[in-house]
Amino acid sequence: MSSNFWQETRVQTWRWFLHSKRRPIVVISGLMQPIIWMTLFVIVFKESMGEILEGDYLSFVTPGALLFTAFNASLNAGVPILFDRELGFLDRIRSAPLDDRFSIVLASAIHIAVMTLLQCFVIVGATSILGVSFAGGLSGVMLGLLVLSLVILGFTSLSLGLAFMFKRHFEMLAVIMIITLPMIFLSSAFNSLDQLPVWLSNAVLFNPVTMAIEPLRLIYNSADWTMLTVIYDSSLLGELNTWHFLGGLVAFNLLAANFCRKILRKKLS
Repeated sequence: MSSNFWQETRVQTWRWFLHSKRRPIVVISGLMQPIIWMTLFVIVFKESMGEILEGDYLSFVTPGALLFTAFNASLNAGVPILFDRELGFLDRIRSAPLDDRFSIVLASAIHIAVMTLLQCFVIVGATSILGVSFAGGLSGVMLGLLVLSLVILGFTSLSLGLAFMFKRHFEMLAVIMIITLPMIFLSSAFNSLDQLPVWLSNAVLFNPVTMAIEPLRLIYNSADWTMLTVIYDSSLLGELNTWHFLGGLVAFNLLAANFCRKILRKKLS
């Protein structure tokens, strides 16, 4: 890719950050929402779930909160582009003499990735203050960043594809609402796989949310983890370790990227 492409991407990325700077309430609410959500959830379920899990529910749910934040923010990544389309600004950018119109999409993706990772860091800091310790070490940090990056990349690709598929933001928001609740609640975000019925636990293994949560939960709670550590051994697929869950996330990213590429090829040409 040429230097002009990267210059176009840099300028458009800076535009999105200027939007965030001029609307601080949106940034603040985005940072506070996961903390408020997690606090309320722990208050409601701490006693009952603590007895079932035989441990601290806050430590158990923290990886789920990180994943939920990355998932939710990434899935909404395409909404601002739809607003640009409705206001006519997207047509102005597309009519400009750009070196490559893909810079429009890449700039939005970079902005969303940075803001989402910032939200995740806020959650880590807040839960650390509340006594949740991270046991995974430096290698665990690297694996956690990789998992969150794959989640952000995959769902951002899916969202940007949907943004160019629909013409109005309320259409996309309706689809996001339909996608969000089943993917979150049919996962291991709030309950362990061992506590689910066997048929359901095997089904949710194919959910990208579960594929990300389980490695995060492993590195958060285990100091002696390895990539070959068995995470779940009651699956019809046999014993599943970290490599299997990462492979599932990579496969999801490839499918999401292919979906996005086909739509962008039609809409940005």
